[in-house]
Amino acid sequence: MSAFKVVSSKLAAEIDQELMGPQVGFTLQQLMELAGFSVAQAVSREFPLSTKMNDNKNVFIIAGPGNNGGDGLVCARHLKLFGYNPVVFYPKRSERTEFYKQLLHQLNFFKIPVVPQGEDETRWLEYLKPEKTLCIVDAIFGFSFKPPMREPFQSILSQLKKVENDIPIVSVDVPSGWDVDKGPLSEDSINPKVLVSLTVPKPCSNYLKEKSSHYVGGRFIPRDFANKYGFEPFAYEDTEQILKI
Repeated sequence: MSAFKVVSSKLAAEIDQELMGPQVGFTLQQLMELAGFSVAQAVSREFPLSTKMNDNKNVFIIAGPGNNGGDGLVCARHLKLFGYNPVVFYPKRSERTEFYKQLLHQLNFFKIPVVPQGEDETRWLEYLKPEKTLCIVDAIFGFSFKPPMREPFQSILSQLKKVENDIPIVSVDVPSGWDVDKGPLSEDSINPKVLVSLTVPKPCSNYLKEKSSHYVGGRFIPRDFANKYGFEPFAYEDTEQILKI
């Protein structure tokens, strides 16, 4: 077990609720922007373009229908600005808020490819080749995920499991398909090479493999707020938005 503080799924939901409540006043859009930026920073830290071995600049982002997916869409935009070639797979698009549509408009503005809906359902598999993709950003499900896993995400995660040793997976907050408190639910669960915990790690992060990298991101809360929920702020350096833990 690691030494850093973790918070349960219940407490994580309470933190988000208070942050977006009337007394604090953050919007979902603000938190998503900070989260996506943090994930993009972690990708650039783990897979810097300055190294000769990373001549391949394609990053494949798989976005789910909820907030975790929104984080992935924001991440794609920042990766584009960082010099990468992000490609987005967004199989079930959220219709809950106008904001998700705006994120797609932004991807179009930045000329970021989005695998179209309604075309060949296997087209996205082209990006599961080591010679074509530097890493995969798993932004499918976050801490609110509850089994059973439904299609098409069951099939998507099965494919990711097959390639996880060839293409590193970067998971956003919680590896998709894991129980936020209990970790991987079966031997078929994916094992990310990198996990970016948002605000504060969740208990499932204790089940990461030893060789996996773990970052915390989301540097936007004061000490008294962190202490209220039982943890200390993380020791981010200078103006960094992520910290390797």
